[in-house]
Amino acid sequence: MNTLNNEKVSTVLNSLHEKSAADSIKRAEQRRKKDFSDWNTAYLAIDRDQGNFLYFLATLQKAKSFVEFGCSYGISTIYLASAARDNGGHVTTTDIEPNKIAGTKDNLENAGLSTEVSVLEGDAMETLATIKDTVDFLFLDGAKILYLPVFELLYPKLSKGAVIVADNIDKPETWPLVDRLKNAPDEFTTAELFSGRMLVAYLKASAADATTRPMET
Repeated sequence: MNTLNNEKVSTVLNSLHEKSAADSIKRAEQRRKKDFSDWNTAYLAIDRDQGNFLYFLATLQKAKSFVEFGCSYGISTIYLASAARDNGGHVTTTDIEPNKIAGTKDNLENAGLSTEVSVLEGDAMETLATIKDTVDFLFLDGAKILYLPVFELLYPKLSKGAVIVADNIDKPETWPLVDRLKNAPDEFTTAELFSGRMLVAYLKASAADATTRPMET
């Protein structure tokens, strides 16, 4: 089964990618004019190749429990929800912008994927603190300055073999997370993809394993 091939899913994704592309052109012009007045409505979404990669990675991993930081209008959420449906799992996503929360819910409903996703509105440090279960797949694509705090918040919940994906790592605000993952080779295997814009990390042992591991003498 590949839920991305579902007619409802593909139709919604096609529409959203078109809207995101048009929005990118608009934002480029606004940046040129130094106009950031309505950036809270920006799509700021992954492209189709990145979405297909997320789906491939999550299905290959057979992830069941997904957490997404920053859903925007739900483009990446739909890719993750498609993998969750095929794996028999569930996605928890969060965003602080009410209009993006509403858009994500509408887009998930139109794609027929609402039952695969819990959409939480508010500060991610508060909404994601409610996560009780282990996390198999973590996707970071919200406020860049919060990448490391969100990761550290969820780190104790990461399962052995968890995958962490961070987008926009060419932005300096994300570098504390990048350093955290890349400078711990005993914990993580990492790779930079998509011309250095995306970091993928594989957790070799869970946080619980790390705390019980005997100390070397």
